[in-house]
Amino acid sequence: MRHWEGVARANAAGLRPCCGRVPSYDGVVKAFVVTIADLIHRPAARRAESLHGPTAELIVTATVVATGSTLDVVCVLAAVSDGILATGTAGADWTSTCRRCLQPIAGRAEVDFREMYSEKPVEGDTYPIVHDQVDLELVAREAILLDLPLAPVCRPGCAGLCPTCGTDLNDGPCTCAPTATDARWAALDGLRAGLAASEPDV
Repeated sequence: MRHWEGVARANAAGLRPCCGRVPSYDGVVKAFVVTIADLIHRPAARRAESLHGPTAELIVTATVVATGSTLDVVCVLAAVSDGILATGTAGADWTSTCRRCLQPIAGRAEVDFREMYSEKPVEGDTYPIVHDQVDLELVAREAILLDLPLAPVCRPGCAGLCPTCGTDLNDGPCTCAPTATDARWAALDGLRAGLAASEPDV
């Protein structure tokens, strides 16, 4: 995981760095807090988890995982010499707007993670084990935050909007007079067209 990039995005989204987030053990059932008493200090012990529950908003530019959206976490918790290693996949649905035609679009972030939990967490490196429990929500949220598209398009061949009248050119040409093209920019225009054709669908 690109941890420091994740911390930067997490800070922008209102998340605190990993060591500042200690699970709350106030008797309230939390979807992503799991007990690892059967694993801790038992090297090679492992257990699969499949967790699902609502999460708070995540946002990168115009791409949003809305408050209350379901966060899915499927992982394996394994006891290792330094603590508990969590390896798995996090997923959540997002919505945004196409950066070319400004139409609403939706997609899903599915991202792998591999993170360590420790009873003595190190800032920027490991997550805390508290009272023989770990909280998988922040790991999943940071992973998804890194996977959200910054400038999605509705489809690779989206024609966008007419810069003059604002007509959606995916519905057909507008009546505006063609804009004269400066031959000096021909190579750049060709590169732009090639990049547009290679963009995947969301």
